[in-house]
Amino acid sequence: MRVSTLLLASAAAFMTTAAGAADLPSRKAAPVEYVRVCSTMGEGYFYIPGTDTCIKIGGRARYEYQYGQPFARNDATTGSRSTGRIFIDARTATEYGTLRAYVRYDVSRRIGQIYSGSSARQGVAFTGTGVDYAGQAQTEVALDRAYIQFGGLTAGRTESFFDFYAGDLEYVGTTAGSALNTNLLAYTASFGSGFSATLSMEEHVERRQSIYDLVGGANPFYAYTGDTMPDVVANLRVEQGWGTAQVSGAIHRVRVGQVGSLATNNGLSPDSKYGFAFNAGVTFNLPFAAGDQLTFQGTYTKGAASYIASNPFGIATSFGSGVGGLGNLALPDATFYATSPFNGKLDLTTAWGLTAAGLHYWTPTIRQALFASYIKSDVPGGAFLAAGGATFGNPLRDFDYWTVGTNVTWSPVKDFDIGAEVDYVRIKSNNGPIFTAISTDPGARLYSQDSAFIGRLKIQRDF
Repeated sequence: MRVSTLLLASAAAFMTTAAGAADLPSRKAAPVEYVRVCSTMGEGYFYIPGTDTCIKIGGRARYEYQYGQPFARNDATTGSRSTGRIFIDARTATEYGTLRAYVRYDVSRRIGQIYSGSSARQGVAFTGTGVDYAGQAQTEVALDRAYIQFGGLTAGRTESFFDFYAGDLEYVGTTAGSALNTNLLAYTASFGSGFSATLSMEEHVERRQSIYDLVGGANPFYAYTGDTMPDVVANLRVEQGWGTAQVSGAIHRVRVGQVGSLATNNGLSPDSKYGFAFNAGVTFNLPFAAGDQLTFQGTYTKGAASYIASNPFGIATSFGSGVGGLGNLALPDATFYATSPFNGKLDLTTAWGLTAAGLHYWTPTIRQALFASYIKSDVPGGAFLAAGGATFGNPLRDFDYWTVGTNVTWSPVKDFDIGAEVDYVRIKSNNGPIFTAISTDPGARLYSQDSAFIGRLKIQRDF
């Protein structure tokens, strides 16, 4: 009886307490805010929770393997590169238009012949791990792009507004033309119907090639002075259903400091000169299959060599391929040399080039690109003579450069590519032979031309 009474009393007390608690106000849980798709900005964008900014995060993983004929006995014939890329694209709709911020990083490990690349890529590479007597093991961490767009304003690091066809259909990148990301401040005015015009102030330092000193130094490759003026770039562009066309120009200041010693040259310096570059390109959308296109481009430069080949001086490392050639040939922005007396003469190098490239889809998953290019350099006659004329060691010679290549890419699933490319390049000196070592020769010989084949395999996944 006592147990039954105790249980009933406990139950009554519990019910009373529960009823009282039910009368108290309760705090509801905050609603869950799920990530929303931002379809207005395109595929893959979503809203950052709690904001009106849309963001897209993506990247790339790529493996490449290359074979190329060696220039000298100690050169590598094979090489490989593994590259990882990550990017963030943030966009916000405003009453002035879209406010955009874009950041892209590339990290790669490259070994052997494929280690060479553009001057910008070489500049951010550092020696990797492993035994590396030839300096052909490199790790690269590069801020490839980081820019802001607001209305017509573009500020930050991105592709030069001079560029049109920048090796877009190639794996190796052996054709003529500018392919350079740089720091810039630009404004683009849109006129409707696909027409636009851009004025851009772009970093001068990354556009510098060598200045060849024939006056008095043990090191013939003379450096520019400090950065005193950006490159001025402008373009006119049209994009319509038939394709795209663009004409662009650039002004590049060439300026060096004091030459030699006060006793030798009275403290004189060559007068500054202004180099320039022009480019015209057109891409036609072909009717044969979706994605088919054909591009033509022509470039002319004087004192601004990087606008025709975005690489360091010396053909052996030019064009981003690391292929051999007449390695002592130079493509400087300018040359200065002594007269009697020294009068500050600074001669600019002229170069022009033509490029054609086409893309055809044989099936929706198999496509093929074909491309060809020609470059001709013209070193000032005075510089050629001052450097020794037709003597065998003179690197200041006119030269011709040809390249032709093709690649086939299979995309079994979206954003996944497997492909192979073959390139042929040839370099010819037009002012007599050069004393140099070619291929597997045990000693140096006289050569006026050289050529090489390059083959590259690429496996790539974008996401």
